[in-house]
Amino acid sequence: MDTWTIIVGVGVIVGIIAGVVQVLDYLQERRKKREETAQEGPPSSFPPIPEIPHNLPSRSEFIGREAEKARVHEALCSRYPLTGIDGIGGIGKTVLALEVAHECLHASQGNAPNAPTDGIADFNGFIWTTAKDRDLTLNALLDAVARTLEYPGIAQQPVEEKRDAVRKLLQGKPHLLIVDNFETITDEGIRDFLLDLPEPSKALITTREQKLRQVWAISLKGLTEPEALALIRTTGKRLGLRALEQGDERTLLHLYEATGGAPLAIKWAVGQIKQRGQSLDTVLAALHEARGDIFDNVFARSWNLLSTNARQILVVMPLFATSASREAIEAASDVHHFALDEALGQLVEMSLIDATDDLDITQRRYSVHPLTRAFATAKLRDEPGHQNAIRHRLVRFFEKFTEKHGGYWNQQGFIQLEPELPNILSIMQWCWRQQLAHPATDTLYNIADFMLIRGYWNETMALGQRALEVTSQRGDDLTAAYLRVWPIGWLHRHRGNLDLAEDEVTRALVTAEQFGEEKLAALAKRNLGRIAQERGQLDQAEQLLRETLEFYRSGDDERNIYFVTANLADVKLEQGAPDVARALCKDVLESAHQFDDPERLAHLLNVLGRVAYRRGNLRKAKELWEEALSHMERANRLDEIADALLRLAQIEIQKGRDRTARHMLSDALDTYRRLDMPFRIREVETLLAKLRESTDHKPQSNRNQSDD
Repeated sequence: MDTWTIIVGVGVIVGIIAGVVQVLDYLQERRKKREETAQEGPPSSFPPIPEIPHNLPSRSEFIGREAEKARVHEALCSRYPLTGIDGIGGIGKTVLALEVAHECLHASQGNAPNAPTDGIADFNGFIWTTAKDRDLTLNALLDAVARTLEYPGIAQQPVEEKRDAVRKLLQGKPHLLIVDNFETITDEGIRDFLLDLPEPSKALITTREQKLRQVWAISLKGLTEPEALALIRTTGKRLGLRALEQGDERTLLHLYEATGGAPLAIKWAVGQIKQRGQSLDTVLAALHEARGDIFDNVFARSWNLLSTNARQILVVMPLFATSASREAIEAASDVHHFALDEALGQLVEMSLIDATDDLDITQRRYSVHPLTRAFATAKLRDEPGHQNAIRHRLVRFFEKFTEKHGGYWNQQGFIQLEPELPNILSIMQWCWRQQLAHPATDTLYNIADFMLIRGYWNETMALGQRALEVTSQRGDDLTAAYLRVWPIGWLHRHRGNLDLAEDEVTRALVTAEQFGEEKLAALAKRNLGRIAQERGQLDQAEQLLRETLEFYRSGDDERNIYFVTANLADVKLEQGAPDVARALCKDVLESAHQFDDPERLAHLLNVLGRVAYRRGNLRKAKELWEEALSHMERANRLDEIADALLRLAQIEIQKGRDRTARHMLSDALDTYRRLDMPFRIREVETLLAKLRESTDHKPQSNRNQSDD
């Protein structure tokens, strides 16, 4: 054996011995500290607190999140080995993970003060690792486990041996391994290690990107309104900002809405007010315009990781007033089929957009956090030409969408329109600002039935008047005339504004006669007939309605025949001819049933119910009105549902069932107030006042009987 070989061999031996000595010294020092702690500890009557090895950072301020915290604890108590907290940057993932870890630590030590330990998992050690400020490798993670659990010798081994040794440690007793900022990790070895984590140990990760499928996932959204307000006030108090600590709730809500309840953004905003002397308005403007380093912290890295298609989809999201369907996003972004699904998947995984849980992909809706919306808007603002192209695609999409799902009595279509309505109204407003009158007006006609039936009366009136203004300026007199009759004149009449209604409809009738538009003329005459009826001008009403009915019969327009027949029967009843009214309704009732138009059926049944009521046959009247109510509920027409409740309440009053009548009248009153129908509001309030007065004058025993 040569001299060099001997020297090398000795060096290796010395190295091994040095390592052993180092470990022995460490353990001896550790035992010494434990003995000192035991000597200085509490009286022997108290059991010693078990020493749990951990390297957890200190707890930070924690407000709210009780539901999410309970879900994390539930996951850690389950047999599931891997729990993940995901959400956008600054949403509070790390703070939540740290709070849960400390609660588990205290429960494991048996000294959780004033807090039950039921539902909180016990562990023999806690290891905190993070990839926030550096690349975290499998080797570094294994070292952290070994050192925290007081096995520094393992850290000296090659990585494969180290991996096996750490697995044995985690397999022997339950430990909790926390990996913070998991989305930044590039070492696949960590992923494989976590997925193969041995029982009974558990892992808890925080991530902006849902990279792992085999995980019990807890997705964080913004703080709730009360939680966010509490954080604003607490942070304001800590920084000495009394204006925020004691600020008006309505003012602070603007900050909550701008941040979407993201804790980091809230703290950043309060810090800007304190440290830079900015006003709340200035900070709010910065949040809405995506100015400030908060956006770099939250979004810069995520944006760089996005595919081209994902970026294209993200920047279209702010152009939707609310959540959007996959179909609408496809039209706006011009990304299609598999590429669309891949891009949406990436955005959801990175918590940049949220998706509902609908299994049917056509029903799934996507939305963005307010901070994400501001960031994407800033990106889109740099490309005004691109923004206009997106909006034009949306105009074409919603025009076709409303044509397909709108129109009269399209119940299945109405279900599709409901969640999309804010987006439709937003794009219509943009059309009018851009002088694109035709697509906006066509879209209004497509959705007007839906809006009136569903009770969006204020919105319909505003849209109708805006459309009338634009079409009149463009000299489109015929379209303006249609708008004057419907929806504008119709709404004025239903709200009791008869003078306004008559003025609009009369002007429309003049235009219809000038253009020879018989359909428009019939529509105008029917509305004028209803206005005359409301005024008690019954002969004029009958004449106008008969002229209208004759026109619809000549064209075999069944839907309008049923409606006008019911209107005419109503007039004949008020004229004192109940038999004629009944005969008119009976003549078309059977065919109306075959047509299965719930609204028309309800109108005919209402008149027949009024005939029975006039004749004193309350049982028959109630039967007919209840059937009419069931049809109106199927159509979901709010004003007619309220009318039916009002009629049925009058029967209940006559039968002495005051309590039932009050419930019906209260429900009707709520609807009339929502629809802004003053004459109906006064009628119901008068009835309720009479009921209260009569109840006050009844003996207690009679009150109880009348309410049975």
